[in-house]
Amino acid sequence: MTKKILSIVFAILTLISCSKDEANDPIILSSENSINSFKLTINGEVLSGDIDQLNKTIKFNVVGADLSSLKPTIDFSSKAKIIPSENEYQNFTNEVTYTVYAENGDTNIYKVLINNRPLNTESKILSFSVTIDNQTIEAEIDEDSKTINFDAGGLDISSLTPTISISSHANISPNSSDAQNFEIPVNYTVTAENGSTSQYKVIANMPEISNHKSFHLYYIRASMIISGNFLDPTKPGAEIFLDDGTNKYKLPIIKHESYSTQERITIFNIFTKIPENVLTSSNYKIIYKTNSLEIKSSQFIDVVAENAPKFISLNKTAYSKNDVLIVNGENIPDTIVIPSNGSQFIIRNSHNFDYTVNSDKTEASLTLDYHYLFPSYFGNPPSEKTISFWGPEQRIGESFTTIFN
Repeated sequence: MTKKILSIVFAILTLISCSKDEANDPIILSSENSINSFKLTINGEVLSGDIDQLNKTIKFNVVGADLSSLKPTIDFSSKAKIIPSENEYQNFTNEVTYTVYAENGDTNIYKVLINNRPLNTESKILSFSVTIDNQTIEAEIDEDSKTINFDAGGLDISSLTPTISISSHANISPNSSDAQNFEIPVNYTVTAENGSTSQYKVIANMPEISNHKSFHLYYIRASMIISGNFLDPTKPGAEIFLDDGTNKYKLPIIKHESYSTQERITIFNIFTKIPENVLTSSNYKIIYKTNSLEIKSSQFIDVVAENAPKFISLNKTAYSKNDVLIVNGENIPDTIVIPSNGSQFIIRNSHNFDYTVNSDKTEASLTLDYHYLFPSYFGNPPSEKTISFWGPEQRIGESFTTIFN
């Protein structure tokens, strides 16, 4: 019995002794106070910040983002606390700081810095070129009209892959690596980073109507030659009009001729005639259109319908030197023009030519005693000549043809 009592007492004393030893051990609190990851959902995408533990910064690079109210997802030391809470929405437009408190009270302050670059708004084609037969042709870009033109002349343009540069961060459709048939205009859409777009039309061999400043005054029924680059009347849907914004008249294409230059440009001369139903206006422009494009002349055409000269008949079908040419018509003017050997002879009633017009302007006569008017003088066979009426200020009227020997 005495032995049992002593054993119990010994056990109690041992427990008391161990309890006193444990109470004297120090409590060690964690000093961990790091942010291990920091994520933000921006524009529907979860992004992880770049954490610099040495400088205690967390950086993001974003574009055109709304940063005014974002709730982060933060992973930080397990026994630490963070202020502000990761459950709070923050305005990250400006720098936001987070303080991490370790269990032992030590702190780390992290700065969240977001570089929010604005979306690029530019949607331009900066350069455009094609390579044909190892020859690079740079196109001209008209930013105002959003047209791009390159001259290829008779070179094959049915399948070309262009080289295109566009605004930074923009994209282009169709893709610049896709081959295109430039026999017809090709449309490109450039989309800027912010979604705005620009439409460009690429035209190979851009038609252009030439200015003939010395010939812009006409009567109705007058013959007219329209000249310009690539004015091909054989293109599908090719038509020519006079248009003053109110009235529009289709011009007949009587014939055409063309020739090419060393600069890969094909120049066309289109022969037409101003219809009799055209109304008087000084503001007509020439329109050339095909199935795929339409252009206007920069020069105005002045047309007069009232009292326009009208040809009716000639007294002969062919003329030789010293014959008298007699013209019958209406509103016959005081001037006619006869071409010869590459020159234009402007003939008025003067001491050089015996040209007269009767008082009611229905008949004119000219004694053909000027040898330069005749092909035979130059050793050439008889040829057809086109004689034109001219009004005041060299306004061109109706033409008629006959044979000069």
